[in-house]
Amino acid sequence: MLKSRNILEVLVNIVIDNLILWPFYYPIVYFMKEVRAGNKAKSNGLILLALNADRFRGDLEVLSGAGFKVYILPYKWQTRVFYAYKDKDRNSELFLNPPFDSPLYKDRIRLRRHLSCILRLLINNKKIDCVISAGLFYNQDFDWGWAARNIASPYVVFHRENIIGSKYKKIHNIGKAKLLKKIGFVGTSIVFHNKGMKDVFDKYSGVDADNIFALGALRMDEFIRKSNSRNNLVNNKRITLFSFSPSSVIFSNLYSDDFGWHKLHYEVHTSFVELAIEYPEIEFVIKHKGVDWRVTEELLRNMHAFKLNNLKIYGPSYDSQKLILESDVLTGFSSTAVLEAGITGKPVVYPLFSEASNIDYKDFIYFSENLSKMFDVAVSRNIYKQLIIKRYKNSAVSELAMKYRRMEFERNVSPLKANSLELYTNLLFEITSR
Repeated sequence: MLKSRNILEVLVNIVIDNLILWPFYYPIVYFMKEVRAGNKAKSNGLILLALNADRFRGDLEVLSGAGFKVYILPYKWQTRVFYAYKDKDRNSELFLNPPFDSPLYKDRIRLRRHLSCILRLLINNKKIDCVISAGLFYNQDFDWGWAARNIASPYVVFHRENIIGSKYKKIHNIGKAKLLKKIGFVGTSIVFHNKGMKDVFDKYSGVDADNIFALGALRMDEFIRKSNSRNNLVNNKRITLFSFSPSSVIFSNLYSDDFGWHKLHYEVHTSFVELAIEYPEIEFVIKHKGVDWRVTEELLRNMHAFKLNNLKIYGPSYDSQKLILESDVLTGFSSTAVLEAGITGKPVVYPLFSEASNIDYKDFIYFSENLSKMFDVAVSRNIYKQLIIKRYKNSAVSELAMKYRRMEFERNVSPLKANSLELYTNLLFEITSR
């Protein structure tokens, strides 16, 4: 395996050094796919090329359904160009901002020249109007985005990481904005979901504020409309846990065997399984993101949870919004999923015990200022179980709680006007007409 990898690296570098285009161009064209939406509107005439498409989490389908033609750059071929980098240590900041005299920088110049030529052919072949990405700091997209701007194609970043819900998260976002100032923004415009993120990057990124927008989350428009329907409150005999790992929302440099949600993770998941055993007439669902899932999977297996007929486990591909709308009670920890559940008017039980009650962890907990005003907060394992069943039987949510839920949703997720698609469409037409 290692030998074949080395051979591939040599071949890629020969191709790039000699500006040979066809070994990349033709496979990319062959494997390039168009995003298909179920109820596609009449074409609006704009054609988009999406980098790193899996990162968009449903946004591409929304754009396609609205009349955009959206092509996906095949991920394997997008990342295969990394073999051009002879330095394999792609530390994030060093990779994004290498010293001018470094081998990494020299490799970058070689690669970008090559990508510019390939991308020009692709854009001419498919009549592409704009290249889009889902993140400012994805290594996989960085050189492709630069190449797009180099050949005078608009490059727009729809940045998907927009939560500012904790003290540490805000510090983290400020650090990211300062990093962007250091490396320079290679694109045309940046689109955030909420004003909080826009304000941070307006202040610290060095990017012209006229090129930074807060337009909401595309995938939320339809969900917001559905969340306002009374049909969502029908009893489906389903309780859903949005799973989390011991390392959730804790930065990797701080996480350890001694610092993390180890006890909370154990107690929440075991309590949930115990409820499924105690109430076989109710369907219990665990939805996970796939991140560090093995830890949770082992815990559930030790409890024989996979053998329970009334316990379902869904992975990253399952539609979270559909699950929210079809559940009677929802529970989760430090995730925007609880805010999405919140605006539907359904009970949300939030675990605030074990490490989550420890002052050393307070700056990592999302929405901590308003948790008790929005949700039913459980301060112990026993109370957690009691609250879930209590709220299953009595699902009423006060208007005051809904007020705080809507406020936090708009602060950390998206405005509730449900007009993001219109705003994105207007921006893309404005940018591509320049």
